[in-house]
Amino acid sequence: MLDKLSVQERQNLQQARILYYDFFNGLLVFEILDERAKIAQKQLEILLNAPLNEEAEGSMLLLKQELQDNGIQNIKEEFSTLFALPFGEKQVGMHLSHYYENCIGAESLLKIRSLLKQSDVRVNSEVFKETEEHLGFLCGLMRHLLEVDNMDLAKEVFEFSHKAFLSLIEEIKARKDAKFYLAVALILESFMKFEAEIYQ
Repeated sequence: MLDKLSVQERQNLQQARILYYDFFNGLLVFEILDERAKIAQKQLEILLNAPLNEEAEGSMLLLKQELQDNGIQNIKEEFSTLFALPFGEKQVGMHLSHYYENCIGAESLLKIRSLLKQSDVRVNSEVFKETEEHLGFLCGLMRHLLEVDNMDLAKEVFEFSHKAFLSLIEEIKARKDAKFYLAVALILESFMKFEAEIYQ
C-alpha cells in the first residue's frame, strides 16, 4: 500500500497513524487518563475530519460529546469497571499474555521485552504500573516507533500484538456495561483493519 503513495501522502498517513496510536495510548493507560481529557477532545476533532468509516465516526462523536459535557470522570469510572475491578462481569484483559497464554507475564512478555530492546523505549515504572505487554503501553510504543521512523520494528510489534488487540475489541464488545470503551473499541477495530492493510 505505502509504495503507491507520494512522499507527501506517506507523511500525512504517518502523522494520522501517530495521532491514532497516541489517542489509544491516552485512553488505555489508567495513569494518564486525567491529563488526557483536553488532548483527547482535540484529537477527536482532528480525527473527525476524515473518520475511517461511519461506525468510527459515530463513536468519535459520542466520546467527544462526553468529554465536552463531563470531562474524563465517567470514562475513568468505566475503565475501572471494565479493566480493573475483579467482580461483576468478566474482567477485560489488557495484556498480551492474557490473550495468547491465558495468564499474565508469560512468553508474550518476554517476546515484547526482546523487541523493546531494539528500541530506545523503556518503561518508566514510577508513573506506569504495568509491564511492557500492556496494550495501552504498546500503543505508546507504536506511536514512538512511527515518530522515529523505525518501520521494521513497528511492523514486528504490530504483527505480534495484532491478534491481542482484536481479542481486546471482542472482550469489550461482550460487556453489556461498556459504552465509552465500546466506542473506543469500535474506533480501534476500524484502525486495526486499516493498519493490517498497510502491513500486507
